[in-house]
Amino acid sequence: MATYYGRKYILLEFRHRLKEIWMAARIAMKSKSLGKPDMESTICIAMIDGEGYHGGLCDRFKGMVSLYAYCKYRHLPFRIKHTCPFKLEDYLLPATYDWRLREDEYTDNPLYSKILYMKGEHQARRLLNLRTRKQIHFYTNRDLLECINDAYAKGNRLDWGMLFRELFAPGPVLKERMAVVRKELDRGNGYVAAVFRFQNLFGDFSEYGYRPMADKEERVHIIDKCLAAISSLRSEHCGKEILVTSDSVTFLDLVSRLEGCHIIPGTMVHMGGNKKGLPDGCTPFEVYMKSFLDFYMLSEAQKIYRISTTQMYPSAFPVYAAKVRGIPFESIIV
Repeated sequence: MATYYGRKYILLEFRHRLKEIWMAARIAMKSKSLGKPDMESTICIAMIDGEGYHGGLCDRFKGMVSLYAYCKYRHLPFRIKHTCPFKLEDYLLPATYDWRLREDEYTDNPLYSKILYMKGEHQARRLLNLRTRKQIHFYTNRDLLECINDAYAKGNRLDWGMLFRELFAPGPVLKERMAVVRKELDRGNGYVAAVFRFQNLFGDFSEYGYRPMADKEERVHIIDKCLAAISSLRSEHCGKEILVTSDSVTFLDLVSRLEGCHIIPGTMVHMGGNKKGLPDGCTPFEVYMKSFLDFYMLSEAQKIYRISTTQMYPSAFPVYAAKVRGIPFESIIV
């Protein structure tokens, strides 16, 4: 996604102000939640409800953690409304802060609520300059923590991983799945992780209309370079198992045949870029579970490598998995 500066950024903010007016009217017209909320102070709600752009799992975490940091500094109640395409509570539960939204706290009435739609607004100035007593419905796909720390921190700055751990704990099913993978993967010596993001180069991952690479020989060349990178990691981390995650089932199938390499079985879809529906025979719960399981198991590695070629996408997914517990991260171009 492009980063905007100067006049382009001002134009982006202006378009979003217009979009907020339109969204507020559209949502209110079809909503059954138009009453006055039962809250004495301003409440801020991270919105993942299908009414705006949300992106993939990592983008959603960025937005939720950013708003939580803002609320923490401002001493405001923080909630999450994550209903698209699943309820967040199906996978994650509150850790030390209860972000679950109660029915009597919420309203779509524009008299009592204000939409703040900030897709791509990396400067956070509209959030930081916000002056309202209305309920805030916040949409963003950006990590705004640095801007929020710059505005409010007077000493120790809030840490992304600490905030994430305060918010989220694996739910019972996710916790059980993690234990199974951990038992197979960690054999007493720990493990490292390698992440590959091909973004439909091989025609096996539907996302935002990206077209597969036409040159089949070039496909093979990319795969060979990535497999060679895994072999190098095996040599560097002698004796450690390697967890490999990727958006390509073609690549994962090849990796699964390598000694000392592990994949997490399952079908993955992009939460924000899949417009064709789920693959045949897949249940929604299992499909979305794969993303959470990948993220949490990456976060428990001793080190995460993001490996890519110039044709591949430098995913932020492993970057933020590493932030959860502050483990080492390295990006490698092959």
